[in-house]
This record gives sequence, C-alpha cells and structure tokens, in this order.
Amino acid sequence: MFYIAFAGPSPVIAQNSVWRCVKQADNIRVYSRKSDSANYRIIKATTRLKTTLSSLVMLLIDSPNHKNWVFMNRKSVILEKKSPYSWILYNQTNALWPVSDRDVISSAFLMQDSVSKVVTIRGEAMPKYRPTDPDYVRIPFARSQWRFIPLHDGMVEVEFTLELDVGGKIPQWLANLTATKGPYQTIRGLRKEILRKKYRDACLPYIKEP
Repeated sequence: MFYIAFAGPSPVIAQNSVWRCVKQADNIRVYSRKSDSANYRIIKATTRLKTTLSSLVMLLIDSPNHKNWVFMNRKSVILEKKSPYSWILYNQTNALWPVSDRDVISSAFLMQDSVSKVVTIRGEAMPKYRPTDPDYVRIPFARSQWRFIPLHDGMVEVEFTLELDVGGKIPQWLANLTATKGPYQTIRGLRKEILRKKYRDACLPYIKEP
C-alpha cells in the first residue's frame, strides 16, 4: 500500500463498471469507476516512461523514501521481509484537515510473468497485524496493485489501482479532491524520482528485463 485516497467503503474490486477518465496531464491519466457492490470509487492511474523494471521495483521497495514522492505519505517502514517477493509494510499518512491522520499495515506480494515479463505488486491491508496507534485511525480495508508492463524501445507502462475503506466519516469534498489529486501526484512524483541515480542504475537479480 503506497497511497491513501479518501473515499467510501468497498468490499470487492469492481468487475463490470466502466473506467471514466477524470484527469489527464503530464502524460498521466487518472480513471475512476464505481464498485459493483457499493457506492464507492476505485481509482486507477497510468503513465508511460523510459526506464527499466528493476528501477521501478527498486523505487517501490525503498520504503523510507516514499515520503518524497507518494502523496501525503509521512512514513513507510518494512516491518517484515519474508523474501524479495513478500513483505509487510507500514504506512502513515498526513490527512487533510478536518480528517484524522491514517495508518495502514499491508502485506505485499511481487510476481513476474515469465513470458511477458510484466511485474505485478499487490498489497492488502492487515489491520490487526499490530496494535493501533491512538494518534492514527487504522485503515480497515485496502487493496492496491502496481503493474509494470514492458513495451517497445525501453518504454514501460505503469498502472496503479487502489480501492479502500479509510474508516470513519470523510467529507465529500475531500473524497472528491483526493480521488483525483492523490494518484496524479503520486505518479507525477514517481516520474521525477525514478531519474535519481540509485534507481536509474538499479539491477535486481530476481527481476528479468525484456
């Protein structure tokens, strides 16, 4: 889990509703759609850039640096790393007034298709993994997915999808604001941060380039 959008509850990802583009700028597109089972918007953001799969994975697993590019992120820590493909992540988020700050603990799983070389990183909230902090509202439900899709000429399509219930009551104006601004700013930050040398030169042995 890398970014928190303030929206209403949803138990499952929508399957039949149609994506609607809500923002397009700087080679970034943000889409939303309603859940099939709740009055809830699921968010997707996409972009294309010239980079490597290792660079993108390195950026995402470098949790202490999330605060420099992930929207509203205050702190990210890997609590447990089971393998390069599985870890437990803790995030704290600075919410906009008048909403209380949130935190979330999520399990993350990385996989790569052996044929297409597409990398997928999925996260799911684990609200009871650790006792709650009285200074934060624990997010009870969240699912996220990053997909890095190799294209031609060294280009990669980046796709980020998020659905969650942040808990508590959220003003509608704030839900509308962050649903568009949050994923856009996160992808915009990713595009800038990926240019840093430690990511640009990354070579992870468990990631196969096309």
